[in-house]
Amino acid sequence: MPIGEIEIHPYLQQGQINGATKLILGSFPVYECTDQDNTTKQQNRLNEGTIRFFYGSIDSGLWGLYRDNIDDTILLPPDPNQILQSLAHRQIAISDTIYSCERHDFSSLDNKLIRRTYNIQCVQSLIQNGVRKIICTSRGVLKDLERQFILHGNLPFGQVDNLAGCTFQENFVQGLGGNNNQITSPIAKVFTIDNYQVTAIAIPSPGSPQRKLAQFGFNGNDWRNYADNYFSNAFNWLNE
Repeated sequence: MPIGEIEIHPYLQQGQINGATKLILGSFPVYECTDQDNTTKQQNRLNEGTIRFFYGSIDSGLWGLYRDNIDDTILLPPDPNQILQSLAHRQIAISDTIYSCERHDFSSLDNKLIRRTYNIQCVQSLIQNGVRKIICTSRGVLKDLERQFILHGNLPFGQVDNLAGCTFQENFVQGLGGNNNQITSPIAKVFTIDNYQVTAIAIPSPGSPQRKLAQFGFNGNDWRNYADNYFSNAFNWLNE
C-alpha cells in the first residue's frame, strides 16, 4: 500500500435503500474492497475470499449476525444482491461514515484511518427521509455520528437528548444483565432532529466481540453468551 494513498468508498450508493426507516452504519471497508482497485487488492480478495461489498471480509461476522437475527435465508459467504434485496424488504439501509481516507498499515481500525472525508450527505439524507433507528458497528462510529454528522458545523443537523440516550442505554444494558456503571463512553445516543428523534446504539466488533466487551456492560464470566445476547437484542430492536 503506497504511503499517501487515498482510498475511496466504491459502493455507498448501493446502500441507500429507498423508504428506509433503519440503518446499519459502519466506518470504512477493508483495503481489498476500496477504490482505486489494483492487482494487489484483486489477489488478496482471491486468496482470502473477500467480497467487494459492505463487510465483505470473511472475518467481519456481520452478515452471520444478520442471518442469525434478522433473515435466516441469507447465504454465506454473502451474495450482495441477496443482501440488498433482504435489506430493502425490511427497510434497512446500510452505509459508512467515511467516503475517503488514508490508511495506516493495512488496518481497518478506526484510529488507523486518517485524512478522512466524511459521507455526510448520504447519511443525513437517509435520516431526513425516514431513518429513525441506527446500529453503529463500533463505539467509534457512534462517536463520529454524533460529532461529524449531528453536531458538526455552525448550523448543527440536530441536537443530543442526553436524558433519553441515558435511559435507553440503561434499559438496554439492564435487559442483558450488564453493568452500566463500568461503561465510560456511551454506547447509545438519542438525537433530536427537527421534530423527531433518532436512536443509535453501538455494538461490539462483529469480528472480535470479546474485544473491550466490558465497555458494553459485560461484568460476568461468559463473554460469549453476553455478546450473543447483545447482538440479538440490538438486531431485534432494529428490525422491530
